[in-house]
Amino acid sequence: MADASVLEKNEDTQNVQDHVDESIYPTSSTTNKGFLQYFFSWGSPNEGKLIAAEKRMMSSSGITDYKSKFVKARFKSSEIYTMTVECKAEDKEPDPIVLMHGFGTGSAIWCNNFHELAAKHDVHAFDLLGFGRSARPNFSSDGTLAELELVETIEDWRKEMGIDKMYLVGHSFGAYIASSYALEHPAHVKYLILADAWGFPEKILPTEKQISPYPWMIFLGSVLAYFNPFTVLRLAGPYARHAMKILRPDMQERFRSERRSDIYDYLYECNALNPTGETAFMSMCLPYGWAKRPMIRRFNGIDENIPATFIFGSKSWVDPGPAFDIQMLRNDVDVQIVRGAGHHIYADMPEEFNRIVLEATNYSPESHNNDDKEQQ
Repeated sequence: MADASVLEKNEDTQNVQDHVDESIYPTSSTTNKGFLQYFFSWGSPNEGKLIAAEKRMMSSSGITDYKSKFVKARFKSSEIYTMTVECKAEDKEPDPIVLMHGFGTGSAIWCNNFHELAAKHDVHAFDLLGFGRSARPNFSSDGTLAELELVETIEDWRKEMGIDKMYLVGHSFGAYIASSYALEHPAHVKYLILADAWGFPEKILPTEKQISPYPWMIFLGSVLAYFNPFTVLRLAGPYARHAMKILRPDMQERFRSERRSDIYDYLYECNALNPTGETAFMSMCLPYGWAKRPMIRRFNGIDENIPATFIFGSKSWVDPGPAFDIQMLRNDVDVQIVRGAGHHIYADMPEEFNRIVLEATNYSPESHNNDDKEQQ
C-alpha cells in the first residue's frame, strides 16, 4: 500500500453531538442575521451531522472498529472516502470484498453487511467520487467520458489500496459502474456481484398497445429532465428530512440506530453537497432514467473468466430480464431473486444478501460445472 499517497484524516466528533441536537428551524438569532443570509444558507450541508450519523449507524450495527481514510485519485487531485472492516480470522482469504453503493447514498449504507461479510475477507467500501464524503469534482458533460472518469478513479483507488484482485459488489448505479470497471480492468476482478443493477435494459419504444401519457405529463417530464434528481431535496433544505420520514418511514426500521433519524440525516447530508455525481449520472441518462449506453449491449465483452451473480428483490422496480438474457449467453452467470426484498436488497434482507455474497466468494468453476450437470 502506498502510504505516502493515502491521506488519513482525524475525525473528532466530540462536539458534533451538540450540532446534531440544534433545531433545524430558524431561531431569533438566525432571523437577526438577516433574511438574505438565512435564505442563502437554507440548504447548507452539515458535515458534522453526516459524520455523527455515519458513526452511530455503524455502532448500532455492532461495528466499532472500522477504519476510515481518504485515498488519493489522479482525477483533479481528488480524494475518495473509504471505510474498512478487517477480517480477524487467522485463515482469512487474501482477496477483499469491495462494496460500491448506489445513487445518492454512501458507504455507511452497508452497515448491516460489514460484520458478516468480514468473516473471511477484509471488506472495503468507498464513496464514489461525487457522492457521500468523497471529493466533488466536475465530470465531463459527455456521458461516456464521465463514466470512464469514474472507472479510472476506481482503478486509482485499487492501486493506492494495494489490492490485486477483488470481489466487486455493486448496487444499482454502483452495479453499472462496477460492470464498466470489469470491462476496462478485468485482471483485477475475481467475481462480480450486481445487486438490482441499474442501466442494463434497452429503452422500451412506445407501441400502439401502450397507454399514451397525457400531454401535461410529457411536458412535466421534459422540464424535470433538465434538473438533477435531488434538486427538490436541496430546495426543501432542513424540511427534506421530515418529508423523507413521511414518504419512507420504512427506512428507520431497515437502518436501526441510536437515533431513528440517523438514516435521514445521513441521506440528506450525502445529497446536500455539491451534486457533481448527480450531474455525471444525468449525463449518462436518457429521459426517464434509461441508460444512454445500456450495459446489456456491453456486458458480454467482460472477460469470460469473470463469473457474475445478479441479485434482484422480488418487489423491486428493476427488471431482471436483461440478467436472464445474459445468463443464456454466458457461462458462470447466476441470477438470484430474493423474496420479499425491494430495491435495497442489502438492507431489506441483509442475511440473505450476505449469504449470496459469501457463497460467491466460495465459488469454483468445478463446482459450478457439477451443479449444471445435476440440473440437466
